Amino acid sequence: MSSSFQLDKAIGMHINRTAFLMTEEIARRFAGRGYPLSAQDFGILFRLHEQGPLTQVALAGLMMRDKTTITRRIDGLVKKALVKRIPHPDDRRYFHIVLTDKGKAAMDVLLPLVRDFQQEVLDGISEEHRAITMQTLQHISHMLMQKKKEQT
Repeated sequence: MSSSFQLDKAIGMHINRTAFLMTEEIARRFAGRGYPLSAQDFGILFRLHEQGPLTQVALAGLMMRDKTTITRRIDGLVKKALVKRIPHPDDRRYFHIVLTDKGKAAMDVLLPLVRDFQQEVLDGISEEHRAITMQTLQHISHMLMQKKKEQT
């Protein structure tokens, strides 16, 4: 049976493979510096570093993950003393998630690692190709998010 579809030319397969390899490598580098964290863990720490205290619901939305997954990730970060939960001042049902001093110190190590890794994987790719790639991925993401909104 012949088909015009070729998996080797499917953008989704390449995005997924690249994302897997990048998240695996950055986790290896984090661990090598004494921080056994995933890329998702870093994403949470980064959002808190950039935006300050956030609720778990807000983090779930920013990270595009369900509440259960975010809760599990935050639990792990609390056990590592990188974040803590503070009762929400206006609603006792919610908590603000904040970086601890240890979490802030971790970001001083992790941010340069991620920045350098990004530069490393983009080495040899022209600014023009980088811009086109970003525009293409943003277009695909935007289109898929619109479809998701339409379905809900």
